Amino acid sequence: MQIKDTSAYYNVVKTISSLFKQLEDPKLRLFGIAVGLTLLQLGLTWKRGGDFDRLIVNSLFAYTLLSLLWKKKDNLNLESGIFSSVCGLLLIALVLVKSISLFWFEYSFARIIPLILAIGFGLLASGIKGLKQYWRELIIVVALMLPEDILPAILEQVLKVSELTAQFAVFVLWYTGFPAYRQGVNVILTHGAVAVEHPCTGLVPGLLLLKLSVLFIFMFPIDKNKKILVPIAAVLIAFITSGFRVALMALVVSDHDAFAYWHGSEGNQIFSTIAMFVFVLFCKFLLQQAKTASQDSLELQ
Repeated sequence: MQIKDTSAYYNVVKTISSLFKQLEDPKLRLFGIAVGLTLLQLGLTWKRGGDFDRLIVNSLFAYTLLSLLWKKKDNLNLESGIFSSVCGLLLIALVLVKSISLFWFEYSFARIIPLILAIGFGLLASGIKGLKQYWRELIIVVALMLPEDILPAILEQVLKVSELTAQFAVFVLWYTGFPAYRQGVNVILTHGAVAVEHPCTGLVPGLLLLKLSVLFIFMFPIDKNKKILVPIAAVLIAFITSGFRVALMALVVSDHDAFAYWHGSEGNQIFSTIAMFVFVLFCKFLLQQAKTASQDSLELQ
């Protein structure tokens, strides 16, 4: 019995030793650094607001970034000069220092932390000239940084999405047999009216689906022409589901409790989940088409 225990300990030590030997590979060491920086960013995301939904989205982005790096690790040019390495280390050190004492009023700095870490890692791994190897990852990081609070308000000023949403809601109500008309951003029925503001439009869920569409485009092999459809579908799905939500709120506007539910976070979450589910079905349809086309081409060969 004692011999078996000794053998088990020996196997554990041997396994740990082999793992350390594998880490002597600079590619694996750099990938370990990337994993550490990713975990740091996720920790800062949670520390910044404790938003579970935001943490899930950031985790999806982190998984995509690490997957892309792992797939092409053997083809990366890992030559970085002293100047580039020092600059990369300083950028990473800046984030590490600020992560210890990141205050609420430094939210604007926290927003750009993913980009700082990405550039710092790229400089450390491959130098300034080698940053072009990570263009996909940098696009994903920039997509992650799109502000859900500021950008929708800016887009509303430019595109007047509230009026478009109100108009679509009126169309839905008329099509389903409820006489309604629009005055500006107001959807008016015989028993009441609702005013559509930009938080009730599809701008916020549309921005989320746009971010996820970036992940889908880079992660899955589909035709280039169909890749264009993914962000378009993301915007349309968010707009349509939000229009149905506004139409529903207009129908129940005279019922205080029902209106409060569908106007509140719970009702908003239901329609956001529906939009997400429809978007996933659309992406699955594209993948199925790509798989069928690939099988057909193999059969022809």
